[in-house]
Amino acid sequence: MMYKSLNPSSVWLYRLQLLVLCAIIQVSTNHAFVGHLQGIPVPTTRPIRQKPTPFLPVTAQCPQLRRQHRPNSFFYYCRHATTTDSNNEKDDTTTTTTTLTDWVVENLETDNQVITTASTIRAGENDTLPTEGLAIGDFLILAAEQAPHHTFGKLQPIRLLLGRNGWGTGVHPTTRLCLEWLSSSSIKGGEVILDYGCGSGILSIAALHQGASRVVGVDVEAEALVTTERNLQLNGYGAERFQGLHTRQVEPYGMVPAADICVANIMVGQLVRPSMVAALVSNLAPGGWLCLSGIRPHQVDALKQAYGESIEWEHSAELSASECEGSLESYGFDTGRWARLAGRRKRNDREEDIQSMSELAVS
Repeated sequence: MMYKSLNPSSVWLYRLQLLVLCAIIQVSTNHAFVGHLQGIPVPTTRPIRQKPTPFLPVTAQCPQLRRQHRPNSFFYYCRHATTTDSNNEKDDTTTTTTTLTDWVVENLETDNQVITTASTIRAGENDTLPTEGLAIGDFLILAAEQAPHHTFGKLQPIRLLLGRNGWGTGVHPTTRLCLEWLSSSSIKGGEVILDYGCGSGILSIAALHQGASRVVGVDVEAEALVTTERNLQLNGYGAERFQGLHTRQVEPYGMVPAADICVANIMVGQLVRPSMVAALVSNLAPGGWLCLSGIRPHQVDALKQAYGESIEWEHSAELSASECEGSLESYGFDTGRWARLAGRRKRNDREEDIQSMSELAVS
């Protein structure tokens, strides 16, 4: 009925306009138009994996004009141009490797609000350390500028900055339980470690002190990745030994080679999620160790059930805050009793394992 009032030329013009509009919508969709509506700058190509490495570099083609980005565009941040395609001088895009901490420092740190500071007695998220340092297992935890009252002896010093979202100093039972486990014979030397929920980076530093070759630290908090990186540098470890990743960059079977040891000191609500089970187990080598904490003793059975098909549990431990030096002083109250659970990944048939992990990752 609508076409009766139109002459033939108008009808064809109308149809042409519809075709053009449909084409525009299709092109916009293919370029993640939805992401732009959410305020997220989107690379012109998907992130790709380069040569096999224990880390997960992200390479993207980023237009020069996309340097104006919003605070919620963390995952898609592209560094300033460093490499230009010499075969196409007219192309205004550059190929760069994403460095997460560069974006955080540029957007979240100012002269009046820094991410990390150095103290003589406090570290992490304002935890108070004993004046002589906090001895846990093979380690002596110190504030960044703290002078110990005695020689280190056989203890390996770990110095920590005050950091926004840089949780973990050893005064909390869960961190202490993980440090004690890392002090055991779990690390022989040369292992690749996955530190999931790295916080201050204290467990990453401890693993490297024990002889691990490399550590991949993962955290959902942008500032935590900066704090971890700076604490690693403070303790003598650079980018060749540590790589920080946001949780959005971790996917099943993403680590090549897989981690020999995974330590995850996070809350049980995250640990039991099927997607988390898939991310941790699939990135752990067969026979590799998985150490979980951040859990209460009554939650151990739930964890065993969540990981039961993939992990052969070998031992657990419990610790109360009243038994941890510096805990009451730092928190102002008794945080209660906590637990640690450790076991090895079963040597499953890989084809069946991939199918199982795939189902968990999307559930």
